[in-house]
Amino acid sequence: MSMGGLRMTKKEYRKALSSYPEALTASEVAEILRVCTKTVYKLIKLGEIPAVKIGRENRISKSVLISYLRNKDKGSPNPKCVCSENSAGAVWTSGMSCGSVCGAVEVGGKEKSA
Repeated sequence: MSMGGLRMTKKEYRKALSSYPEALTASEVAEILRVCTKTVYKLIKLGEIPAVKIGRENRISKSVLISYLRNKDKGSPNPKCVCSENSAGAVWTSGMSCGSVCGAVEVGGKEKSA
C-alpha cells in the first residue's frame, strides 16, 4: 500500500482504511491486503498479525494491521534473491526469502540460469 515508493504515515493508512471498522475480520484483512483468507490465517498462526478470537472468528485491530503494513513497507533496498558469483557453475540462492536455488550454466559461450 505504498504510494509511489514513499512510505505512508499512520494517518494516511487510517484515512485509506476509514471505511472499515476498528475490529477487522480475516475476510476484511484479506481484502485490504489483496490476498486470500487462507494467507491471513497463516499470518495469524505465524504471529505476524496478532488477532483476538471472538466466538469462532478472529478479529484484527485496525491499528495492528496499520503497524503490520508500515513494518512491511519499510522493506530492504537489497534484492532478496542474488547470485553469489557471476560465472558458470555459480549458485544463485535466496536463503530463507523464497527458498529458490538456481545454478548457472554456460551455453554456447554465454551464461544462462538453469
